[in-house]
Amino acid sequence: MLQDIRFAIRTFLKSPGFTAVAVLALALGIGANAALFSVINTVLLKPLDYPSADRLFRVYETFLPKGFGAVSPANFIDWRRQNHVFEHLEAFSAGSMNLQTDAAPERIPSVVATAGLFDMLQVRAMLGRTFLADEDQPGKPDVAVISERLWRRRFGGDPKLLGSQITLDGKSTTVIGIMPAMFQFPPDSQERDLWLPFAFSPSHAAVRSSHFLGVIGRLKSGLEFAAANSEMKQIASRIADQFPDEQKGRSVLLRPLQDVLVGNIRPALLVLMGSVGFVLLIACANVANLLLARASARRREVAVRAALGASQPRLIRQFLTESILLALAGGALGVILADVGVQALVALAWRQIPRATDIHLDGTVFLFLLGVCVLAGIIFGVVPAFQNASHDLQEGLKEGGARGTVGGRSATYRNALIVAEFALALVLLIGAGLLMRSFRALNATDPGLVASGVLTMSVSVPDDKYANDGMWPKFYEPALDRIRALPGVQSAGMIRLLPLQNWGTNGNFGIEGRPTEEPGRRPFAETREISPGYFQTMRIPLLKGRDISNADTAAAPFVALINDALARRYFPNEDPIGRKIAWAGTRTIVGIVANTRQAGLDRDPLPEIYMPAAQRPRSLSGMTLVIRTNVEPTSVTHAVEQAIQSVDPAQPVFGVKTMERVVSDSLSSQRLYVWLLGVFAGIALILASAGIYGVMSYLVSQRTQEFGVRMALGASAGDVLRMVLKQAVTLIGAGVLVGLAGAFAITRVLSNFLFGVKPTDILTFAGVSALLTAVALVATYLPALRATKVDPMIALRYE
Repeated sequence: MLQDIRFAIRTFLKSPGFTAVAVLALALGIGANAALFSVINTVLLKPLDYPSADRLFRVYETFLPKGFGAVSPANFIDWRRQNHVFEHLEAFSAGSMNLQTDAAPERIPSVVATAGLFDMLQVRAMLGRTFLADEDQPGKPDVAVISERLWRRRFGGDPKLLGSQITLDGKSTTVIGIMPAMFQFPPDSQERDLWLPFAFSPSHAAVRSSHFLGVIGRLKSGLEFAAANSEMKQIASRIADQFPDEQKGRSVLLRPLQDVLVGNIRPALLVLMGSVGFVLLIACANVANLLLARASARRREVAVRAALGASQPRLIRQFLTESILLALAGGALGVILADVGVQALVALAWRQIPRATDIHLDGTVFLFLLGVCVLAGIIFGVVPAFQNASHDLQEGLKEGGARGTVGGRSATYRNALIVAEFALALVLLIGAGLLMRSFRALNATDPGLVASGVLTMSVSVPDDKYANDGMWPKFYEPALDRIRALPGVQSAGMIRLLPLQNWGTNGNFGIEGRPTEEPGRRPFAETREISPGYFQTMRIPLLKGRDISNADTAAAPFVALINDALARRYFPNEDPIGRKIAWAGTRTIVGIVANTRQAGLDRDPLPEIYMPAAQRPRSLSGMTLVIRTNVEPTSVTHAVEQAIQSVDPAQPVFGVKTMERVVSDSLSSQRLYVWLLGVFAGIALILASAGIYGVMSYLVSQRTQEFGVRMALGASAGDVLRMVLKQAVTLIGAGVLVGLAGAFAITRVLSNFLFGVKPTDILTFAGVSALLTAVALVATYLPALRATKVDPMIALRYE
């Protein structure tokens, strides 16, 4: 084996051009596979960073017809009390809190959770302790556990912080523990820095209509998922029988915590992994063609070795050793490319990919890489190895080093590999083309508002800070007045939840004069609280009736506006203006506004109810400002912050973005998939073009004498050019036909990723086929042109 390796290295060093091209092609294919596998390994295969994470389950409430979501406090209490399958069942709610120190106030991402959360996760504090069992009971002192990141950033890593007081949402809170740097909960892409006990009051036991809790359970050792699922459904059924008005049609859904985290991205990652597999196959076909091309040049060498006693298995072993060594060299370079690719991917997509900061090349990835290298070496080396080892001994010795022919089985193999390369490249390019067209259609979708010139930022006021005087008149209203008076500000308003965020509050509502429907059939809508000026600022058209005004206060009759989607669905043949609906009180519909795509550009507008924020003063802890300017929007950020803090110096702002950035961010996942698949398709195009260029260059060099004879007998340069191009066009045409057939079958897996484009879109198929054909013809034309410049006299002496 060592002798084979030494000989292989000498062989490669004698042909540096061939070696460099082969190694680079393999490095691209292997590096792309290693980079994407490192993502899949971290996101899909590695367990979460909690002991026995496979026993952690999210528990959801389900509701008719087939939705699921957050849990009500009363249901959680009943689940915890009645179940016998979870050793821990804990609730949490993610949000944020105002941290006030000697420096500027800051909004900190936070979690409130039942006291057993850390025990359930089986994690310990780096310094101090986590919650005690009774610290989530009402009346207990306020305590907090903070992240190592926040401890170092805001408190300089001072160990004396333990046991000290910090001010959160205006309350003095004792810091009892600091979590390790790697701890993250919930294990999503947003880092949380505060954890506080969730104090259940006696009134929570009766709250079944408000759903805002996340619930996680640790399954008892030895119990199977099926048993836990069955018992929890039985508990839900008993609760539904006991409280039919609120719980009929509701049940329970259990999902492994890791599946919850990666479920949405799993299909995209698997599709991308398939695409880089195609890239590797194209690279292997390229190198196989290069090796087949070299086979003719090595016929005399093989014949001499066979004459000296080398058996066919011995020769095959030598050539497979060369191909595997070549693959390992490509893998070594691929590691560098993969590392660069992983770093770029994490930097670009850390918000879209769960656990992105944990992604790196580790031992598992290197083992995968080694396996890919060996497999690739065998894939692209086995046919050339048998071809090399099968030459006729007498013919090889007779040739005396003469150039081989271009026909026979070797030509058949080369042609088949070129066709396969083109077919694979075409499938990848069509997939990328479909995603690009889909993304373009999404970008062209009207969100129902005018995003240009609008600045957004969020404020969140502690619930009890203005409890006696009213949050709206004492904070939000004066803040809006001061913002509207700023230079460069045309208009300003507020909304509880900004459009295009793909989340919000919703629920069933009643329509006066209509009978109450069964669960699953009741009117359902998204709900938003807004201020006067919101629709004007976002330029959302008022279709009928009136907008809300400053007169719509908590003391005035309750009113609401609805969007056109709600009007068409629930008032199809009547005028809804003046009708009364039941949501947070009885409200009169006073206006209809145009639809906005509240849940995202790729989803149809949902029925929506807009209510005056002033009429829900105790539920406005968080609002988002929208400010239309006649200057560059971000230029007024500091002035707006000062206006807010002139009303309340302890109130921070956060989430500062232009509305155009909000729209762009709503497409970040689609943009990532388009970018990645486009890169892989581009690599495939380069490899396929290089492959046909290399093969045609080889064929031209092999036929130099033939071209000289033909031209000496009267053939023109055009005749030779047509002869070469005809052979190339045949291969390209076969590759396109096979690729189109494969694309029609395979691109259907992209249907869930497409918007406004069919997976069999004829325009995309035709356009990509034309593009690939044109690039291939250019790659073919260069060696064909070289064939026309052969000097007949030189060509006749070529051998």
